[in-house]
Amino acid sequence: MPSPWVLATEPTSLGDPTNLVTLVDGQTFCLSGRSGDLGSNPSHGVFFADMRVLSVARLTIDGSPLEPLAVSLSGADSVSFVGRSVLVHGADRRLLVIRRRRLGSVLHEQIELRNTGRTAMSAQVVLEVAADFADVFAVKEGRDAMEGEHSIEVREGALLYRWRLGDVHRQAELTVTGDAQVSQRGFSWNVVVEPRSAFTIELDLAVALGTSWIQRKHHNPWLPAAAGRNEGWYAAVPSLRTSDRRLSEAFDRSLEDLGALRLHDPSGRRKPVIAAGAPWFMTLFGRDALITSYMALPADPTLAIGVLEALAELQGVESNSASEEEPGRIMHETRYLGVDAPTLIGGSTYYGSADATPLFVVVLGELSRWGLDEETLRRLLPNADRALAWMEDYGDRSGDGYITYEKSSPRGLTNQGWKDSWDGIRYHDGQVAEAPIALCEVQGYAYAAYRARAEIAQRLDQPGIVARCTAKADRLKERFNHDFWMPDLGWFAVGLDKGNAPIDALSSNIGHCLWSGIVDDGLAGAVAERLMSDEMWSGWGIRTMAADEDAYDPMSYHCGTVWPHDSALCAAGLRRYGFDAEAAKVADGLLDVAAAWGGRLPELFSGIDRSEVSTPVPFPTSCSPQAWAAATPLLLLRTMLGLEPDGEGSLRVTPIKGFIDDDDDLLVSGLHLVDRKLDVRIAEGVASVTPAAGRTLRRAR
Repeated sequence: MPSPWVLATEPTSLGDPTNLVTLVDGQTFCLSGRSGDLGSNPSHGVFFADMRVLSVARLTIDGSPLEPLAVSLSGADSVSFVGRSVLVHGADRRLLVIRRRRLGSVLHEQIELRNTGRTAMSAQVVLEVAADFADVFAVKEGRDAMEGEHSIEVREGALLYRWRLGDVHRQAELTVTGDAQVSQRGFSWNVVVEPRSAFTIELDLAVALGTSWIQRKHHNPWLPAAAGRNEGWYAAVPSLRTSDRRLSEAFDRSLEDLGALRLHDPSGRRKPVIAAGAPWFMTLFGRDALITSYMALPADPTLAIGVLEALAELQGVESNSASEEEPGRIMHETRYLGVDAPTLIGGSTYYGSADATPLFVVVLGELSRWGLDEETLRRLLPNADRALAWMEDYGDRSGDGYITYEKSSPRGLTNQGWKDSWDGIRYHDGQVAEAPIALCEVQGYAYAAYRARAEIAQRLDQPGIVARCTAKADRLKERFNHDFWMPDLGWFAVGLDKGNAPIDALSSNIGHCLWSGIVDDGLAGAVAERLMSDEMWSGWGIRTMAADEDAYDPMSYHCGTVWPHDSALCAAGLRRYGFDAEAAKVADGLLDVAAAWGGRLPELFSGIDRSEVSTPVPFPTSCSPQAWAAATPLLLLRTMLGLEPDGEGSLRVTPIKGFIDDDDDLLVSGLHLVDRKLDVRIAEGVASVTPAAGRTLRRAR
């Protein structure tokens, strides 16, 4: 059986992102073409809980597909497709067709056939449908999805699809209105549309995991409606007023996508968490959720609390070589296949991550800085201490003080940092490094984790822990800057290999070292210079690998592309060490990318230089929306404005000079400290922070 965690080949291409319409609401997502049809691309479909529950939905009128005219997105979970029928028998007689689709837990669609002419029109309308129940891994890899037992039951105005594989059972029911003729291939209507009138079809998709129906007859026993959940989200998050339309649009899109990517607990007992991204990662990922919630802290600190609580619940308790679980380890990802009831924390869990565990402590420390209440802090602290114990025991496999990784399962990930493709870690000569590997950024995260735990201990009056963790951090920093620095090259090794030799390719990982603070001040200038060199800087962002490396490929997943979250962490690191102009340059490039794609940053895009192609080049398998890409504008805003808690219930604001236009009157309303909201205004170069007054209405999309 193929591994659910490891891809043997490149994922299924999603094609030109301008021709793909993606809707997202928690565990449900839908991919279609611009006509609204599903099925022309192998990735198309409606997916719920890691399974495709509708694979085909093609609408034809008198045997011909629609001519698409426009697509209008209303947030991340609803869309209107406008098209028209082709010429009928040579006469200039067409129907205008509007398909209004929205996600709740699954899907509802209204198809309106509008006669804008002066004579009645008759037509045969056919909706061809199918449900293949392919798991998301099979779709992602382009594997044959037709396994298990399939059946179709024709009902009055409905089709009921059933699928079973072993003990796993799924059902999907598609119900339509309008006196349809029903066959196993779909639905058809013989309609007459009077002049200046319309014929409307309503379509509902319901899904059952086992015998538990997720949504049925407009009633959802598991979750509140998507619109209601997102309305509450938008009412609580900050708003932004600025004359920089790129920043404004990216900020609004960021909050829309983060709202849609939240995963909700059906029982209502747990706080929401965040899915990693559509279409392939609509589930909880440790690393992704931690970095995303860190980026989103000023907008919604409860997201970070929910992520920490869920990961604490799933924290490793025993050693299991198959799942790579170890005591104290924070998991890599969880999946819903085989689960017969919707849950927040999923079914099968895989732990193969070297960095999620220190990042857990980092995010808890950051929450504490932003005002997390002491009761919640103390409740999560034992999990943080178990994470530190993992770092010092199981994480430090060789006993040399560095966190290393080497998979214990043949189905596990070969590379267990954020660049987790099999060939993502390379030497300068292009050879692939072999585990065990100690990555540079993971040591930076470990350093930041010790510093975070020391700060928490300072707050809670734990002097022994302050001394111990401070000493651990200082010692790690000293050794790191000696062992990882390559003076002949002028940058840090991306990692140390199994012989403790440096893996010497120039990569963006070193920017994460700046973000964590592990870099000695005397070396930071050289790191900044390398990050912004022509080989690393594409004009849009920082490449994952330098263009003069032997393995560089601007269309390689981790060896030459640009990842917005990666560049944003580099920018935050540059700002931390005082390289404000460089940080602003990165932010400016990423905002240009967002503007090119309607405000939405993708998971990654090509590393082709801006001087060669004057528009960012999409990566055809990139997820969008994707969690840490969606949160990137929030981190950029924090970095550019220098927003930091001052320890006294307010914020310090130190904007980068020139980033805000002199004539801009920028206002961020409702920024969160955990227990209060603040307004930040920058006008005529002067920054002010006041308690949040009224809420500024967010721009409607």
